[in-house]
Amino acid sequence: AEALGFDRPMANSLDGVSDRDFVIEALSAASICSMHLSRLAEEIVIWCSAQFGFIKLSDKFSTGSSIMPQKKNPDAAELVRAKTGRIYGSLNSLLVMMKGLPLAYSKDMQEDKEQAFDGLASISLALAAMTGMVKDLEPVTKVMKKAAGSGYSTATDLADWLVRVLGLPFRDAHHVTGRIVGIAVERGIELHKVSLEEMQGVEPKITQEVFSVLSVDKSVRSRTSHGGTSPVNVRKQARRWLKDLSKG
Repeated sequence: AEALGFDRPMANSLDGVSDRDFVIEALSAASICSMHLSRLAEEIVIWCSAQFGFIKLSDKFSTGSSIMPQKKNPDAAELVRAKTGRIYGSLNSLLVMMKGLPLAYSKDMQEDKEQAFDGLASISLALAAMTGMVKDLEPVTKVMKKAAGSGYSTATDLADWLVRVLGLPFRDAHHVTGRIVGIAVERGIELHKVSLEEMQGVEPKITQEVFSVLSVDKSVRSRTSHGGTSPVNVRKQARRWLKDLSKG
């Protein structure tokens, strides 16, 4: 065990020859990892689409459409997404193979090699592709900011402010917020462009301070608790993960 770099020898000889947990556990970890990669890949595919336009990928990770000359496909992201099914398949193949075997060794178990090699090769490729895409992608901040503010997304901030500052019960704050959003919808304006007088017509206690939470930028910056979205928090987490990853 020492010569091979293991922590210790197997304590049971039957366990030693009948076990394939080391492969199954590795492929389980690869499956969980690939699931997360697939979800991020799906985001990239959606964000690159003409309907969203949140990010741009260079030609390094995209290809032209075979029929539509104006279209650019995020093929690397789509292939990362597809690899997940292949990795799941490797794990499932081993689980199905092992489930009916008696102790101890059976020749069936030699099938672990093909699944292990293919699954680990697939996750290695997916990780490399995703690393490249994340470094390569370019956010289209103007489009993203516009989307972030759509649908009166800061209405919850208004309700929270009414509770926190004015001491309204949330059910009342919810009602007041709904009426103010109704004014914005009727006038076709963003929530932070509703005038103080109009807001006070719904709830007289509202002050100028309310505008400190109504824009998207201010809403994001206000989330300063642990795990919040403020730029200070995000930069702190980014530094922490970059430090941890550099150790690896």
